[in-house]
Amino acid sequence: MASLRPTKSGSWYARVQWYEGKSRKEKYISLKTTSKVTARERFAKVEKVEDDIKEGIEFSFPWIDDIIRTKVKRFNLQDAVDKWIDTRIKNVAKSTLESNQNSIDYFVKFFGISRALESITTKDMKRFGEYLLEKKGLGRASINIHLRAIKTMFRYYLKIETLTKIPIIDQLTIRYSDPIYITDNEFQSMMELDWLDGFYKRVFLLHRDTGMRLAEPMISVLEGNWVDIPNTSKGKAPRSIELNESLKLIFLELKGWYDDGYGSKLLTPDDHISKMFKKALRSIGAD
Repeated sequence: MASLRPTKSGSWYARVQWYEGKSRKEKYISLKTTSKVTARERFAKVEKVEDDIKEGIEFSFPWIDDIIRTKVKRFNLQDAVDKWIDTRIKNVAKSTLESNQNSIDYFVKFFGISRALESITTKDMKRFGEYLLEKKGLGRASINIHLRAIKTMFRYYLKIETLTKIPIIDQLTIRYSDPIYITDNEFQSMMELDWLDGFYKRVFLLHRDTGMRLAEPMISVLEGNWVDIPNTSKGKAPRSIELNESLKLIFLELKGWYDDGYGSKLLTPDDHISKMFKKALRSIGAD
């Protein structure tokens, strides 16, 4: 709640109070006047942005910086992404949050943390999409996921009026075709690659024989011979898969790799496995 207050010297200030949990927060904004009439006029401008102030957005007011109108201070990418991710922690699934963070990492790396969010244009976003396609070598479907996440962030700041306009962010065109299947001969050729570590061969076999999606082993639980996959996976419906003793050992090995092994040191361990799989396919000359 905002209130108008006098100081002992006779000048006026606005006090904005709010609670975060049980903790009371306050922000004081000098109105730079001893006139109550002027103070009320300036206080009205503070009240208009009270909700944004409580959200942590900083404002420069005309009577403070001698400018013509109230202006939001430059909101750089570091501020923008940190605040947006915080708003999503309790509102989206863990897998979605991890995907959002991955998108943000690409975004910040391309533009730099000090770039003002409001300065990013439609042309800039087109360049960003080209960067992901040509420099990072990502597939069009993956790029579209990243672009949707960034677009969601921009729309959030438009909604809370931190931005007055946002760039146009178009999805890349994808030509859909029938699924491409790996033949038994091609899979056997991958299993015979000398340079490919046995761990990756076993992981490929686990996915091939169970049909588990790439990230599902990370979020699944083994109960006896059954892998229980929760409804946080793609498709939303929980399901269970029975493993034989050989596949169960591979599953436990993979879980250990995720939790305590090399995978625990990676930002996106499932993406690492995907890249190894693609590398193996290229190595055997698969189309």
